[in-house]
Amino acid sequence: MRIERIGENKIKVMVNGDDIRMWNVDLKNFTDNTPEAQDMFWFALKQAEQDVNFTVGQSQLLVETMPAGDEGYVLVISRLESETDVAEALVRAGKQVKQTEFKVRRRHRMAPLLRIYRFEDFEELCQGIAQIHELYMGASRLFKYQGGFFLELVPIDAVGFFEIDNIVSEFSEKVRKPVIMQGVLNEHGQLMMAAEAVENIARNFVN
Repeated sequence: MRIERIGENKIKVMVNGDDIRMWNVDLKNFTDNTPEAQDMFWFALKQAEQDVNFTVGQSQLLVETMPAGDEGYVLVISRLESETDVAEALVRAGKQVKQTEFKVRRRHRMAPLLRIYRFEDFEELCQGIAQIHELYMGASRLFKYQGGFFLELVPIDAVGFFEIDNIVSEFSEKVRKPVIMQGVLNEHGQLMMAAEAVENIARNFVN
């Protein structure tokens, strides 16, 4: 993901194929405003605040989307600070829709970033955790289900999680719909470690 500031109140977010695979968000489910899209969108805003000093505050946001390249797409995010800004932005974009349809629903409390990984065996699980246990910060649980080991990670912050996700994915298969799988594991899986799974495995099974 690459972010450029193209004006005082506007940024451009370039989403590439790696981002799509990381967040499971293509152009369609971004425009459908799925939970995964919301996670990626708010991560992008937080990254924009750090990288290009673009803060949202109480402003409304106008988000325009367009395809780019074979897999990627571009988000142009405009910060609208007055009713006049809203009206002018809609005119420039050529949108004949009600103003309220362009308001991004700001969450008062962000949903936690949930990731679940399936490991074929305990040895691969230990190998993966050996690589991340000094980097990872957040909650973790371990389940056994249908012969595999499922590691649930809920990091305290999405920023910096890309590296951990890439490392863990070398040893496991990332579950594409983690919220659904979490429900399955809670109901049908065998809970092996109810808390601090990463720390416990690193402490007891990793050399």
